[in-house]
Amino acid sequence: MVFGMRVAKVLAVGLLLTASAGSAALALDPASDQLTSDQQPTSGQSNSTDSATQPAAAPAAGSQETAPEHQPAADAAKPAPDASTVEQAPAAPATDSAAAPESKPSAEAPSSEAKAPEAPAATDKPTDTAVTAPAAETPAPAADAAAAEQPKIAADDRLLYLPIEDYIRNNAKKALSGTDAEDRDALAKFYHDRMGATLWVDKHGFTPEAKNLISALQGADDWGLRSADFKIPDLKANADGGFNPDDLMAAEARLSLEAMEYARDAHGDRISDPSAQLGTYIDRKPVLLDRKTVIDDLAAAPDKAAYLTSLNPQQEQFRRLREKLLALRASKKAEEALKIPSGPNIKPGQSDPAIAVLRKRLKVTAPPVKADGSPADENYYDNALADAVKAYKEQKGIRPASFWITNVLRNSLNAGNGVTTDRLVANMEEWRWMPADLGNYYVMVNIPEFKFRVVSNGQVIHEERIVSGRPDAQSPIFSETMKTVVIKPRWNVPDSIKIKELLPGLRSGYDSLRRQGLVMEYNGRKVDPRNVDWSRTDIRNFHVYQPPGGGNALGVVKFLFPNKHAVYLHDTPSKGLFNEPVRAFSHGCMRVRNPVSLAELILDKDKGWDKEKVDDLVKNGPEENEIALDHPIPVHVTYFTAWVDDNGEVQTFNDIYGHEKRITLALAGKWNQIVKADEKKVSPEDIPNEGWRNDGFASLFGDDDEYDSRGRRKKHNGGLGSFFKQVFGGF
Repeated sequence: MVFGMRVAKVLAVGLLLTASAGSAALALDPASDQLTSDQQPTSGQSNSTDSATQPAAAPAAGSQETAPEHQPAADAAKPAPDASTVEQAPAAPATDSAAAPESKPSAEAPSSEAKAPEAPAATDKPTDTAVTAPAAETPAPAADAAAAEQPKIAADDRLLYLPIEDYIRNNAKKALSGTDAEDRDALAKFYHDRMGATLWVDKHGFTPEAKNLISALQGADDWGLRSADFKIPDLKANADGGFNPDDLMAAEARLSLEAMEYARDAHGDRISDPSAQLGTYIDRKPVLLDRKTVIDDLAAAPDKAAYLTSLNPQQEQFRRLREKLLALRASKKAEEALKIPSGPNIKPGQSDPAIAVLRKRLKVTAPPVKADGSPADENYYDNALADAVKAYKEQKGIRPASFWITNVLRNSLNAGNGVTTDRLVANMEEWRWMPADLGNYYVMVNIPEFKFRVVSNGQVIHEERIVSGRPDAQSPIFSETMKTVVIKPRWNVPDSIKIKELLPGLRSGYDSLRRQGLVMEYNGRKVDPRNVDWSRTDIRNFHVYQPPGGGNALGVVKFLFPNKHAVYLHDTPSKGLFNEPVRAFSHGCMRVRNPVSLAELILDKDKGWDKEKVDDLVKNGPEENEIALDHPIPVHVTYFTAWVDDNGEVQTFNDIYGHEKRITLALAGKWNQIVKADEKKVSPEDIPNEGWRNDGFASLFGDDDEYDSRGRRKKHNGGLGSFFKQVFGGF
């Protein structure tokens, strides 16, 4: 019985080699644990060509196969015999009806790409070498169908068959510890289906395909990954120039696993769950490719390195960031030469050696003559350079944005425009979490930039400023679909604001709702909050809203893309904050400057409405006018601190929420140093019963308690104070 199972195991290899019509495939001899070529024909075998198209077949049930003797070492390197020279062995009297399962291959001639039959179950210690099967009876359709489903393995004189499936499964906690379990499982099945046929090694060591693959792994740094993460097998020949089968098997398995890891890393799996590992404000997760698809496509790809690198993001912005990464690594010395030395303040019309360096940094060429008509030189501070200096200061938020060249300006420029390899790599990593298809028409909000863009077919057709969430009430990072535009909306107060901002005053007897024009309802009926015992009642059970109107917190329009964070884009009555360089003031929503222009653009695209129709709805239309979009629009709320513009310049923005730092620490493996940014969930129990200060709500609803980015008090007309100035248009 055991002998029959062993014979059946090697029979499959014999069938494949016979059908390969002359290939010199190598296999691991289970008796001697050596790499051998196919057995040479014995003296009793025929050289007749009549049998050239007849593949060997298994004996009928009840017969027993006879195994040829093991070939001498001298014959091991000889090429495999042509299928036409193989004589079928006569059947021996049956001694065990289960010695070999019945096999009924098709009688048709094998093609140049022979289908590999399914391998029988392996035994622990096989001792039999491959045998030639006797003729089979009438072909069975079922067997033909099963064979047709097997993967094709082209005949090749370098083919090598090793028990790689067993090696992978048996070394999960040994040589392959630390590798991904799902990768191992997918590869074990892959090698099982191809009967151990190798991809990366042959009798000469690494194949050209393996060397091509290794070049991609070693060049991972060029794609924002880390080549040190990939363990390249060190495959060495023996003293006689040959290779140990165990070493070949280990190298084959390891190289496949490293390729699978690259595929996952290219899709962002180095940080496998950003929301759990970095903070719930980052609501993104890598979307990995199916592992079977990866290894199948890799095996079929003519250029292994090109296939692997193609798994990195294909978005234009990722490509630009990569180009800047390569350039930055190649030009560190050049950057040092363009540092601007410290010195006195310089105004237009003066000359200084630092001006020539400043020109190169801001890319402003020297004029042919000075303002007075005299010959100019690159050290002269002319008006064109002064305009560039002012524009740079405005962009970077340097106050005052004057024409003077100061040390603050010098320090900003010497910081390399904020561009570092860590910053570029962190932003590239975020692109790995983005949807592969952003959409033909979409809205992209970039929180650190305080700006949104409308993109159509890859071109920006509209952009505008926004106000985003405060660092303690951040705007979350996610992608959803805009489905509704609401004109003249009511503001529904979210639970977080009910609890943190309204409940303390209500508990202290202060009627904060009436002063702010808020309405409270319970089951559709209006409620006077003064008649409720707020020390025992959950305010979350009540609907609190602000009706549409001139002082409404959402202004005249809002844009809904339903999400678990309950945030959206909307108008605001507090227009002054759009002039601040750092605009993180809301409770999480994103307030839009000139929102009616955005509504006109979207409704023209979706419904063909012109500007006049939209403006009429804003002025004369019904309240809470919900306009459902016929074609929902993707909205991507992002956190990119580096962006390459159309001129090839890297624009950098402050890491206001610290997400870039968290990503950089995670990529460096410094997980214990990460302070996660989680959305705060509050309940009425978090609010003390003793009320809110001695003056009820005076600190929240004073007239002048809002500050600009430099800490100066800002006055606003009307009686609304800090709380509603902050939540206007957002929470």
